[in-house]
Order: sequence, then structure tokens, then C-alpha cells
Amino acid sequence: MADATDSKSVGGNPMRVRLSPRASVLVGLLWACNALLAVAQQPSLRGTVVSAETAQPLGFSIVALHPNVGRQFTDSAGGFAFPDAKAGPYLLSVRQIGYAPLDTQIVIRGDSATIVRLVLRHLAIELPPVTVAGRQCTNPGRPDSSDAALLAVFDQLQENARRYELLADSYPFHYDLELALREVTQRGDTTRPVLRRLRFSSSDNHPYAVARVVEPAWGPWGSPDSMVVIHSADLQDLGDPTFIANHCFRLAGRDTIGGETLVRINFEPATRIGSADMAGAAYLDSITYELRYTETSLTRPERSALTNVRSMNFRTRFRNIARGVPLQDSLTVITIYRFGRQTKIDTQRTVEVRFSRQPPPP
Repeated sequence: MADATDSKSVGGNPMRVRLSPRASVLVGLLWACNALLAVAQQPSLRGTVVSAETAQPLGFSIVALHPNVGRQFTDSAGGFAFPDAKAGPYLLSVRQIGYAPLDTQIVIRGDSATIVRLVLRHLAIELPPVTVAGRQCTNPGRPDSSDAALLAVFDQLQENARRYELLADSYPFHYDLELALREVTQRGDTTRPVLRRLRFSSSDNHPYAVARVVEPAWGPWGSPDSMVVIHSADLQDLGDPTFIANHCFRLAGRDTIGGETLVRINFEPATRIGSADMAGAAYLDSITYELRYTETSLTRPERSALTNVRSMNFRTRFRNIARGVPLQDSLTVITIYRFGRQTKIDTQRTVEVRFSRQPPPP
């Protein structure tokens, strides 16, 4: 077998250098080893999230690296990785529904991977007795630390919203709503329902805005010239900074819906808001703090396009479409009109959810 050759110049005179096939292989191996070593020495962050009580991995936790590196769900083994993180100091934040939040300062070294093990503790909240007395909302916004129980439950409500947002970004999906409209007759029964089916995407979102709780229809809802959409408190609203800045939140304690004991947190619009808006309550599982129901009433409907509406009351039930991530399962709306018009009952039911790419881990 002929030797491999290469040519170099020494003092202006070409010199032939011969490499045997074995030497060529060794050079290739050395190059590959050096490349792997260089990759291994690049700064990166890897870690796992586990429960303090059981030492079991906490899959589907949210891990965020600040500033501006990104956030992700942990895998089923509680693992995560930020392979492109540069060397330097960071704030590492970990959130899991039903667990106390964790924020820790870390330093990523410049010559090797940084490996961490993060331990979360179950959330323990001392709930007050049930109180439903309302007060005027003159100081809206995120609750302060003066009421530790309220702040802890509020943060769990926000965690539900964050998990939905990250799921929609990481695992886009479509879902169908089956809508049924009935009227209550003078005898007290209801007419045959009028049915229709609409398809939505997880990217469909009209964020909350003051004076836009009743707005012209958009997208699948129909023509903006002939229809309006009335917002009820969903996860996008409850986690929206503008919604939070314009509402007060109060911890009502434990309450029961359908025989299930839940943690109730009330919300109401600021007194300065003169247009139609939303008031109501969110109900969280008393153990996992996953969102189970919301109840919403439309405030000041006469100060909207719904001048003939006396009241609108919504109840939304949620179910998980991924681990600890709720989506509307069903919604019932009762609309009572002025001037003797028949009461209407609208229902919505989520009948199908399809992920655009791979589904989230079980």
C-alpha cells in the first residue's frame, strides 16, 4: 500500500514528508479527541430537580436561567440543560406547582460543565377561615408580603398561568370547542340547543385590556361587524401583568364545588375602572394547587356594547392536558337580559386537543 505524502518547503526547497496509513489514523484520532475535549471544556449548565420529602425527580418543573438565557421544562427524570450558557454569574429559578419556589445564584465556569442538584419543598400554607366579604379595590396589583398566605396562593395561581404559557410555546396545540346555546322558556325549561364547533390554536390570544373585556369578535368567533366576545377569567388573563395591575386579590380560604374542597382566591376590578370588567374567584386544588375552576361575573355590562344585558355569570372547569398544566374543559354562561327578553344558557366543551408536533412527556 502506498504511503500518504505531504509537501513542505524548508529554506525555499520543497521537502516531502511521508505519513504511513497508521500515522494518518493516529492524527485523525488526536484531532477528534482534541475536538471532544474542547466541547467538554465549553461552559454549560446541567442539573436535576428533586423533591425534598421523597428525593424523587420532579419532572415538568420550570427552570429559568437569568438574565436572558431561557426557560424550559425538566424531563421526566427531573433533568435540564443549558448547553449554550456562557461563563459568568446567573440567577437560576425553579418553579413546580405545589412546591415553594426556589431562586439561587450560581456561577458557570468557563472551562467545564457546571452541574447542580436542586431540591424543592412541598408548599405548606396556613389558610384562614372562609371569608367572602368584599372591600373596595383601591390598591390593585400583586399582593405584598404583609399577607403571607395570600401571596403564596397568588403565586400558585401565577404558576398555573406560567406553565400554560410555556406549554403553548414548547408544545403548540390546537383544540376544538363545541358550543351549545339554549333559551329558558316561560315554563322554566330550555329550548333545543343550537350547536356549532370552532377550532382554536394555543397561539390565539387576545390579552386583557381595560375597556376591552367586551370586544368585537375575532378569528374563529366570527365577524367583528356582527358579533362580540365577552372575556371570562382564563389562564391568560389571570397571569397577565395588565390584569394583575388592575385587580385586587383576596384569599377567601377553603370552599367547596361539586363536593370537592378547594382553595379560593377572589379577584375584583379596581374602583377606578368605569367600563365593563371581570370579578370572580379562582379555585385551586387544596393539595396540588392546580387550577380547577373559575367563576366570573361581568361587572357594569351596561357600560359596554351589551346595554340590554342585566348580568352574565360564567363557571369554567379545567382539566390537565399535561402534567400540572390546565386547559378549559367546560364553561357555562347564564345571561339575564333586561326588558323581558328570555334568559340564555351558553355552554362550551373542549372536545379534542391535538399537539402540532410531539406531545409533552407523560
